[in-house]
Amino acid sequence: MSEGVQQDAVPTVLVVEDNPADVRLVEEGIAAADTDLELRVYNNGNRAVEWITSDTPQRHQPNLVLLDLNIPGKSGLEVLRAVREESEFSRVPVAVVSSSKNPDDARRVYDQSADAYVTKPADPDQYIQMIGTAVRFWIPTADTQPNDE
Repeated sequence: MSEGVQQDAVPTVLVVEDNPADVRLVEEGIAAADTDLELRVYNNGNRAVEWITSDTPQRHQPNLVLLDLNIPGKSGLEVLRAVREESEFSRVPVAVVSSSKNPDDARRVYDQSADAYVTKPADPDQYIQMIGTAVRFWIPTADTQPNDE
């Protein structure tokens, strides 16, 4: 791991989402998961990519990325590409959470090595439950490293 990236004892979830109501639902979903997490939120792709590609000591490798596909600035696909190209982040699970039901969007994110593509539920309670389930699923395995023996 490079000296620019730290892995904290408290897992970090990077959320790239421009809709404040959706960010609030993500926060509620994480609270429902009953897991102690640090949440880092960016409301546009440019800021997210700047943080991902920065070499500052304050940058912490996230354990999970929740990424909206349609965001201002750099697109969700461009953010996903930046995550996968950054060697320290390349193994971090990325779940694309989008309102798009277009199968071509899902294909594009899987072509860019996303780990999941989930359509945002219209019902807020289902959205909260979906986020809680995603966090419980990904966080325990997010920092598992391969056995080099």
